[in-house]
Amino acid sequence: MLTEETIMQVATSEANAGDFPKVVQGFKSAGVVAYDYIVASGLYVFYDIDGTKVEAKLNGIPKSIAEIGSVKAIQAAVKQAQSGNIDFEQFCELAGEAGVSIWHSNLIEMLVTYQDKAGGILLQEPIPAVQ
Repeated sequence: MLTEETIMQVATSEANAGDFPKVVQGFKSAGVVAYDYIVASGLYVFYDIDGTKVEAKLNGIPKSIAEIGSVKAIQAAVKQAQSGNIDFEQFCELAGEAGVSIWHSNLIEMLVTYQDKAGGILLQEPIPAVQ
């Protein structure tokens, strides 16, 4: 069964927490099939195959969200994050400025979906495989 303790163990076990593919692999190994990150509250919500839901703050920091979403702005933020040019807090700030209210990470399909306040999809990005 998925627990907050399990989530915390995975989230803190990586030497480089910024290495997104390795963190995702750890969550998958713990039974996580999807998670949401809510930008305004800085809260993660993890889900397992049985529908168990676990909320955790982890490294989340609440950020303001722009009223109007920008596909170009979230694309640029993702590119900067993937290049290692910004940290997680900076990424969250840029995501909020791009109008992203939530992102959903589907660990089965290995896809992240960035959505605006109205639930519209601004961007979908594949989760890179562990190298």
